Parts: sequence; C-alpha cells; structure tokens
Amino acid sequence: MAQDYLKPMLDVGSPRVLNCNVISRRLGAENPEAQLFFRCKPLNKLVLIKDTDLQGYGSKASIGTKLYVPFNENDIYEGGRTVFVHDKMMPQALEDSFGAGALPPVSLEEDLRILRILDSLPSMDPFLLKDVFIREKIEMNPAYFDVPADLWDQIELYILQGFEPLARAAFPDAIASDEMARKLIEKIWEGRDLDALRPLIMALRLPKGEELEIFAAWKGVIFYGFQRQRTLPSIGDMQSWIQEIKIPLAAVSSVERAEIKAAIEEVKTSLQQEWGLADKVLKTYQEAYEKMFKEQAGSGDFVKFMQNSNQAYRTLGNSLGKVGHAVYCWDSMTKRYKDRKMPWEPTRELLGLFGKVFSVEKKAAQTGAW
Repeated sequence: MAQDYLKPMLDVGSPRVLNCNVISRRLGAENPEAQLFFRCKPLNKLVLIKDTDLQGYGSKASIGTKLYVPFNENDIYEGGRTVFVHDKMMPQALEDSFGAGALPPVSLEEDLRILRILDSLPSMDPFLLKDVFIREKIEMNPAYFDVPADLWDQIELYILQGFEPLARAAFPDAIASDEMARKLIEKIWEGRDLDALRPLIMALRLPKGEELEIFAAWKGVIFYGFQRQRTLPSIGDMQSWIQEIKIPLAAVSSVERAEIKAAIEEVKTSLQQEWGLADKVLKTYQEAYEKMFKEQAGSGDFVKFMQNSNQAYRTLGNSLGKVGHAVYCWDSMTKRYKDRKMPWEPTRELLGLFGKVFSVEKKAAQTGAW
C-alpha cells in the first residue's frame, strides 16, 4: 500500500491513534534515557488504533484497540500486521512478533495492564489518556499525550461546570455548602474515593461495583460534548469540500464513475450517521441534565442516563473518534493544496481513506493491516 495512503491512518494527531513508534523514536533520538511508553522496549514499536470490531467480547467490544505491528519499525508506512487487545491470542501474537526473550514477564504484565486500561477508553484523545493514567496512578511520559496547558484548563473548567449542580444539590442546606460542594466536585473529578462519593452513588442508584467506572464515563461524556463543539467548524468545511468533488470526464470509465459516486454518497451517509448518533446521545444527556438541574422537573431521566453512561461514553467515543479521524485525514491531505483543491488522484485516494475510517473490522484475528 502506498505510503501516502497509510500516513494519515497512522500518524500522530488522530483521536483514534496512539503512535508509540514515531513518538518513541523521536524521544530516543533526543534523549536515549527518556522514559518510553511501554516497559518492554520492543512494544514501543507499536501503533495503537481504535477500531470497530464485530467479533468482540460483548456490548463493550463495539470499539476495540488494535495493535499495529509494522513490518519495518523504521518505516511504519510499509505495512504491518494487527491484533485486537481483547483477542485471547494477543499475548501470543506479541511473543510471535518480538520473541519471548524480548518481553520479560514482569515488565510484560505491567504493559498488559496498560493495554487493558487503553482498551477501556473509547478513543485515544490525549486528554483521556492523560486523565486515565493520573487516575490509575501510573507514571507516564507526558510526551505521548501532550495537552497544552491552556487547552487542559479549558476542558477542566468545562467538565467541572458540568459536575457543579449535582455536587451543590448534595448540600442544599449546609452552612459550608460552597466548600463541601467544591470538595465533592474534586472527588468526582478524581474518581477514586468511593466513601466520599457514597451519597451521590446512593442518590443515583448506581450498580454496585460499577460506581467509579460510571463517574469516569460521565466525565468522558462531558469531555466529548466539549470536543464536539471544537470539531464543528472543521466538519462544516469538510462537508462543503465533499459536496464540491468533481469527477473528471476523461479520468475514469462510466463504471468507475458510478462506483466513485456511490463511494461519495457512502461517505456522506457515514458522516451524517456518526455525527447524528453522537448528537443524539449528547442531546439526551443535555435534556436530562436540564430537566433535573434547571427545570427542577425530576431526576428520573438523569438517573437513567447515569446508570447507562458507560454505553453513552463508548458510543460517543466511537462516533466522534471516526469523525475526528476523517477530519484529520482530510485536513492533512488537503492543506498542502491552495484552497484545498486537490488533483483527482489524491482526491480518489482520500475517498478510499474515508471508506477505511468508517468501515467496520470484521476479523479479530491477526491480519494484514493496510
């Protein structure tokens, strides 16, 4: 497969990709003693990709984490092989790729824990990566999920504002309600202290054993609401670009023309479906939130949403991740051309990329990647 085709699918920048290979090689060149992502050195050659999988492990497997092992670690765009983290053969696949002696058991166990944590996330957005490793108290090199301080502050403020009404509702009559609410907001953000969160857990009737996972999912839902707002302008620009695609008469046969037109319509439909799905989830959340905290019309809908927030979180991550990946591919391939007017061949190539982004992985075994 051509390098230009693979590059936007694997590069740092997409919300569905964590390119350990490129980042690790850059860090190693700058400082041979730099802390790398994985404890087993060979695993830092991997690229991790979020992908939809039909043969997963239950309802949570609609979005999985695919490990891309490049054939050439120094040029990952030559192609590689893949395996999903949730595949029972994944540890054996890593051993087959790198050799048993290269993956010391103690270090490998810690790396498998890291992979399981990543697999629990619906996307590879840097904010989610940084947040989950802070929450799990795992020291990681922040170069792998760089979030500018000003952007982190914006996201944090947005999320904390979402937590505040529920925290204040927990202390309606307390003299020191402001201070108590602030402390509770901090506990919701940290998502580790079950005892401190117990009053909310009881009020929301959260399933036993899933409480902290649900609070983390709620935090993720609010984050994706923030991401949706940031993505809106780019989505509009990309949709306009797709609308204006013109297939040159002399470049393709009538059969190819029909196939390309069908591909364009499929991209439009996929984009509309994924964006619409995310909008529906966020609208349901916002309506339940406003009904409880603004209209004072009852907590039933909000409680129901919270109890099912894990599924909402994964749906948002899957849909907005696909849309964000498509936007990244579009931006990286068109920005080099004036007014984003690409020649026909790279335009056709980009349509193929869109198809790959929105497609569903049908095989969970070790397969050729791209």
